[in-house]
Amino acid sequence: MKWIILLSFLFVGTAENDFAEPANEQKKLMIDAVNSIRGKGCYCGKRYMEPVQPIVWDGILYKSAFTQAKEMKDFNFFAHFSKDGLNIGERLQKAGYNWMVAGENLGEGQKTFEEVLHDWLKSYQHCTMLMHPRVEEMAVAKVDKYWVQHFGKKMPEKNKQQNPITKKD
Repeated sequence: MKWIILLSFLFVGTAENDFAEPANEQKKLMIDAVNSIRGKGCYCGKRYMEPVQPIVWDGILYKSAFTQAKEMKDFNFFAHFSKDGLNIGERLQKAGYNWMVAGENLGEGQKTFEEVLHDWLKSYQHCTMLMHPRVEEMAVAKVDKYWVQHFGKKMPEKNKQQNPITKKD
């Protein structure tokens, strides 16, 4: 397919030392691919997931996804936690994304977005994240062999994220 070659080329050209987002055409290809699945519904394992609303790209989610992908490359690890032990919610909050719903898919070694998306669809947990009815935004970053897809729904402006861990003197 022609767009796979374009997608691979664009990822190769992404700078690893800054948060430069993918080209608009590339973002559109990724969003369209995910929204096509979300719009039709699909099976995640044996469970049928009903169609859900489309999602849009978010720059803050990209920044957090890129940060995780770069950190995994730089420190040679593969995990849903940062090297400092922060989970997805903590990392999104640190990036400035005041979230109500947060999620993350990781991939390693796939050459194209089509490949990593196919692998995510074969995994029950990754697939159900792709089909989560409450997420409204996403972004995908690739650094070297590491893929990070972040999902979110922002907290309404009038609300603030509460830190579930409180320290007492």
